[in-house]
Amino acid sequence: MEVLGVGNALMDLIAFVEEDFAPSLGIHNNAVLHLERRDFDAILPLLPEFEASAGGGGANVARTAAFLGAAASFSGCVGLDLLGESYAEELEASGVEPLLSRSSSETGVYCSLIRPDGGRTLIVSPGAALDLDLEPPRDELFRPGALLLVDGYLLRNRAYFGECLGRAKRSDMEVAIDLGGQALTAAHRDYLLEILPGNCDILFANEDEFAALSGLPLREGIELFGSCEFELVIKLAERGAIWARGGELIESPVREQRPVDETGAGDAFAAGFLAGRDRGLPPERCLRLGNRIAEEVLGVPGLGVDPERLRRVIEVLDL
Repeated sequence: MEVLGVGNALMDLIAFVEEDFAPSLGIHNNAVLHLERRDFDAILPLLPEFEASAGGGGANVARTAAFLGAAASFSGCVGLDLLGESYAEELEASGVEPLLSRSSSETGVYCSLIRPDGGRTLIVSPGAALDLDLEPPRDELFRPGALLLVDGYLLRNRAYFGECLGRAKRSDMEVAIDLGGQALTAAHRDYLLEILPGNCDILFANEDEFAALSGLPLREGIELFGSCEFELVIKLAERGAIWARGGELIESPVREQRPVDETGAGDAFAAGFLAGRDRGLPPERCLRLGNRIAEEVLGVPGLGVDPERLRRVIEVLDL
């Protein structure tokens, strides 16, 4: 399997904080706050010790796929700064080929403040990640026989998003799309409904994103998409996952688990599902593999999982 991801390049910063830490900064617990970099930089020295990990949805999928033995590459945009250099180095250390562009903006960050009860407050400063679409998609992304994983956050520029899909199909690639947030999906719903048929082979979405796309409750939405040719994979967090296509529906539950950190777990699930699919496994086993890979990632901060543990998951499941 060869996986090429394209999307936001964000350095994930994972910090374990006390209940009153975010409120002490004037931020509500459980909030998702988008800040200019200068405002985030004022907060950074106040953070307790944190874990840093090269992230963003497409990068997380590529890194996990590489841990599982796939050839993997990632295209994103980082700054001309030390954080951008660290980002590229971490991709390479994970076995991922960096196809990175550079911007005069600072490298984007995604900061997760995790409280003792497991609740999260998120601070995002995308910075250079938003400059990816200032140039056309890189030619190196389009390789016959490979799979292109497109981060749904690229929908902010429909022309760039559509060019990724169109060039991939013209290059005889499969295309997987991971929707990027409920609000963004809702804002581009009509466009997505138009472009998905014929340009997408696998659509990943969480329950809220899928509701925004279908405009219906979960089961009714799946029925609406019953005639679509692409595979629909809905991530339900602690309730597992669902696969559907052509009127067939398969559910895969998960074991109860208190996560250390949820960052990247959904992306790891997608990589596990794709690994099973590449091995020719039926959908129920692909779901099972995806869920088990996600469980491993939930047990560590960021994507700091031991790759050997992930490879043992495959062995234990006797794939």
